[in-house]
Amino acid sequence: MTTTMSANESRVAVGGTEVQMFSGGSGPPILFLHGAGGNRGWQPFHQALAANNTVYAPSQPGFNGTERPDWLATITDMAHFNQQMVQQLGLDQYVLAGHSMGGWIAAEMAAMSPASLKGLVLIDAVGIRPKKSDITEIFMVSAQTRAGYRFHDPSQVPDIEELTREMTPEETLVDFSNREMASRLLWKPYMYNPSLPHYLPKVNIPALVLWGRQDAIVPLECGELYNQALGNSKLAVIDQCGHSPQVEKPKEFIDHVTGFLAGLK
Repeated sequence: MTTTMSANESRVAVGGTEVQMFSGGSGPPILFLHGAGGNRGWQPFHQALAANNTVYAPSQPGFNGTERPDWLATITDMAHFNQQMVQQLGLDQYVLAGHSMGGWIAAEMAAMSPASLKGLVLIDAVGIRPKKSDITEIFMVSAQTRAGYRFHDPSQVPDIEELTREMTPEETLVDFSNREMASRLLWKPYMYNPSLPHYLPKVNIPALVLWGRQDAIVPLECGELYNQALGNSKLAVIDQCGHSPQVEKPKEFIDHVTGFLAGLK
């Protein structure tokens, strides 16, 4: 697992926890929450979004360079922690975006405090249990199998060689720690909160639910259920794309998100 260390990295004190933060750009704020694989640092899609926005991309507690507070054990705890971080950063009327696990955290945060948000972007998010299919089990399979689930067509992924190279011993330790934290948060019940669909109808801010049509981990049905539950949302589907459209189909991803952002002005 590669974490890009750069001048974009800083630390933000949230209570007694030092949060690893990557940020850049200028303009209206976007808070982007990573998925269960952890935070790979400042990425090309962050940079693209930062062309017209200030983008914040924190490492969640227990992932990468952020320690887990003793009290934090659930996704709802994560959402409360992030609300405290938002206050520390002084964000208001910001756009909240999250991928996979980060999308679940973002959905819970939106239900807690919709008035503070200008918009919500959920990208192949877990959190809602599908009715006609299943979320794929990713913790009891090999790293190679997990990697195979992530992309529909690895040949179309920019820098796929870097993403799939053998990890260094240090990266292996970080990856193991990230997976341990993800399993702590996501295992029972597996990848969903049964109450979440009941929280979401009151979230009436503009929302974009963005999905890879061929997502082999979180089925498109989950995107449809999010779109149905939210009060003011649009579902956009990227064809020939798996679980990580921001990496596999970056141009289409940026086009959808920037178009959504333009509509908020």
